[in-house]
Amino acid sequence: MHQKIFSKSRIKIFIGFTGLFFLILNGCFPHHPQSTFNTQGPVGLEQERLFILMFWLAIAVFAIVQSVLIYVLINFKRREYPIPGTDIRIPDVPPKQVHGNTKLEIIWTIIPVFLLAAIAVPTVQAIYSTAKPPISENVFEQPLEIEVVGHQWWFEFRYIDEGIVTANELYIPTGRPVNIQLKSQDVIHSFWIPKLAGKVDLVPNNNNTMWIQADTPGDYSGQCAEFCGIAHGRMRFRVHAETPENFDKWLESMRTPPVPFVGEGYGLFLANCSMCHTIDSYTSGSYEREVKIQDERWSDWYSDPEGAVRVSAPNLTHLAMRTTIGSGEQELNRENLIKWIEDPSYFKEGTRMQEVAQIYEGKKAKLSASEIEAITDYLLSLAPPQLESSSTQLETELVSKEWDSPEEQGEYLFTSYGCASCHSIDEDETKIIGPGLWDIYEKSVSKVEGLSAEEYLEQSIRYPNEYIVEEYPEGVMPLIFENLPVEEIESLIAYLKTLSKK
Repeated sequence: MHQKIFSKSRIKIFIGFTGLFFLILNGCFPHHPQSTFNTQGPVGLEQERLFILMFWLAIAVFAIVQSVLIYVLINFKRREYPIPGTDIRIPDVPPKQVHGNTKLEIIWTIIPVFLLAAIAVPTVQAIYSTAKPPISENVFEQPLEIEVVGHQWWFEFRYIDEGIVTANELYIPTGRPVNIQLKSQDVIHSFWIPKLAGKVDLVPNNNNTMWIQADTPGDYSGQCAEFCGIAHGRMRFRVHAETPENFDKWLESMRTPPVPFVGEGYGLFLANCSMCHTIDSYTSGSYEREVKIQDERWSDWYSDPEGAVRVSAPNLTHLAMRTTIGSGEQELNRENLIKWIEDPSYFKEGTRMQEVAQIYEGKKAKLSASEIEAITDYLLSLAPPQLESSSTQLETELVSKEWDSPEEQGEYLFTSYGCASCHSIDEDETKIIGPGLWDIYEKSVSKVEGLSAEEYLEQSIRYPNEYIVEEYPEGVMPLIFENLPVEEIESLIAYLKTLSKK
């Protein structure tokens, strides 16, 4: 029995391949955020122009080759001829076997040479035209210098001339070239903004460069395009192209302190998160400190992954101004941020936050629901006054409290600011992360020549990297106490005086 041409199994296979074809085709539509079509800016447009040229050349070559192949298959296939009056068929006589055709071989060798030349000329032109941004005498059109550092699994953005550090969301002005220096702190990554430019690798100990320019305001999706570990597929970022005026406002806002926050979330953050996450990159000299501290954090983890208490982590300064969390993985809102703090692997496997941070036991944070919500509310308050996040919907009230003594206020501040999470206050001077503070006032009397105990303690609180205790690393204590009111400093010192046998 002859098999039916349109059997059920063949129909299913046909439908399956048809669906797969249209599914793949959907990824090529220009509206897709990571489509390489409908590009923007001179670099993206030049690369797209070259791609379209090569695509149609390839289509032409494919059509010609397939046409010749089909013609040969149809007209020169082996045939069988019947013997008249019988059912016997005899095969055609095989053609004469030859070594080849010199003329044809020369032709099909020369044609590809011309094709390669036709491709090489525009390719070389595109390489040179996109290698460096155009030079302009207008200071407002000169390239913006940005250093991009790849980490497992997030991107750090350093605005070299502006002294600003942020993470996972890149702000650029429209109509202005952006010169990007690419570095990696750990493994090979690849920086790719499909709508603006092709990918360029970030290689450890080797600096690459590229430039981009967005001529239209809007948001552009980015992605690491080189396999770099378990969370590679979730190593995303966003590019916000703003008008020059709005970009200048963003720069100014990044240099502005956030709205003061009153609540336990501040202390909980300092106690549990501040060793890895910076929140004060608006202060003087913060750029240099952040670059140095990130290197030290990475060095600590790399040299001792099991015993490290800190690791490179995204800068959270003005987090509430961002639109995503988890390296572009989820939209930033209160619900998602609570889930992220509670269990980062809910959104993104492989984060080192769960490996290193002491508040995590397994995958879950060892914090109560109210503590996680308090940290969330604090993080969502991190925005300059004019841009305070509307997503927080907080109605924090400034509460004035009466204190019976400076020592009582100092003890409250010591707890609220999270100092006890790093410094022990028992007589045994138990080592946690920072030096023990038992009898610290007496020890401070002769610590630094020319400074009284009060002056030394104040300096150590405001500028913790000025006087580093032997055997303890620099850059662990957060640099967020520089602008503490004098009254709070005096109360903290008064409390520290009580930590003594005397």
